[in-house]
Amino acid sequence: MDQVLIRKNPCYCINLRQAANSITRYYDNVFKNLGITVTQFSLLNEIKYFGICSKSQLSEQAQLDKSTITRNLLVLKRKGFIEDIADEDSRESKIMLTCVGIKKIEEGMSFWNEAQTHFEKKIGKEKMKELRKILNLLINEG
Repeated sequence: MDQVLIRKNPCYCINLRQAANSITRYYDNVFKNLGITVTQFSLLNEIKYFGICSKSQLSEQAQLDKSTITRNLLVLKRKGFIEDIADEDSRESKIMLTCVGIKKIEEGMSFWNEAQTHFEKKIGKEKMKELRKILNLLINEG
């Protein structure tokens, strides 16, 4: 069997992506018993914020590409958490939460709070604020 050698990559972009993937896996594991991913939970919360929204609005607000939005919305619709309420004439679908979706958000808040508390204990709230500030400055420079 071939052994994979793990090397420290000097690329900041790759390191941050790997860190983001690790955090996502952690949150997904916390949400596993809820039957959704952290991305899906986040999208439900964004839809709740809008009330009714289009995929484009959701994509822009969540800062996720449309294929990720579409893939996750299909799962949420299949599970009965959202519904498409667009007119037949409409070029873009409009989505909203169902009662089941609202209940799933309420149920998920304790899972989310658990993950947040764990993350804050490991990293620290102030360090996270500083990291976001630095990353936002870097992004806005470009």
